[in-house]
Amino acid sequence: MINKIKSGIAGIDEMLNGGIPEKHHILVSGGPGSGKTLFCIEYLYRGAKENDKGLFISLEEDPETLIQNVKGAFPGWKDFDQMLNKSIFIIKPAMYDFKNFSDILQSYVVHHGVKRVAIDSSTLLRFSFHETLEFRKRFIEFLGFLRNLDCTALITSELATPVRSKLKFSAEQFAADGIIVLYNMPRKEKRIRALEIIKMRGTDHSRDLVPMKITQNGIMVFPGEKLY
Repeated sequence: MINKIKSGIAGIDEMLNGGIPEKHHILVSGGPGSGKTLFCIEYLYRGAKENDKGLFISLEEDPETLIQNVKGAFPGWKDFDQMLNKSIFIIKPAMYDFKNFSDILQSYVVHHGVKRVAIDSSTLLRFSFHETLEFRKRFIEFLGFLRNLDCTALITSELATPVRSKLKFSAEQFAADGIIVLYNMPRKEKRIRALEIIKMRGTDHSRDLVPMKITQNGIMVFPGEKLY
């Protein structure tokens, strides 16, 4: 029987029939402004509240900027500052390559007892390879390395199009254990947020497109509710 890790994000574990399969590695995909980074940060935050240490590897934002953005999005997290550098580690590596990532991850898992990992984003990693085949090969090798570590990872990726009916999946999305897609969809004069789980190896899961909100206390997903 597969053990599961509770994400702690409201509504997600219900959609995943109990949580994310342990030691699996999930892509959180979406367009700009869909909430990918905040989703991953909350996964680490909820874990830290249950004594699971987390590591966030940022390839885009500096840690200081990221922390300020999180505080602005989730002002209800009064204990977030107390967790930093104790149960949540946020770093930006100097080098964007799988060898460097592997060394960093192994160090934090072994020396700090990290159980949850978030990497933001695989898209920047892909741009460092001239050939898609070479990237896919290295990415699969990297996922194999992750599976030998005692951690469960979320990895963000950009979608080529935010339009649901035109979704096309990239090499890393085929290789990952699961795909969660976040949308920031136009509706008349405004946009609405939504989420769906495309695949999740090792567990049954909801296949509905459901509403999602970013509140001051965290992300909320509404299983069983209609989007429109």
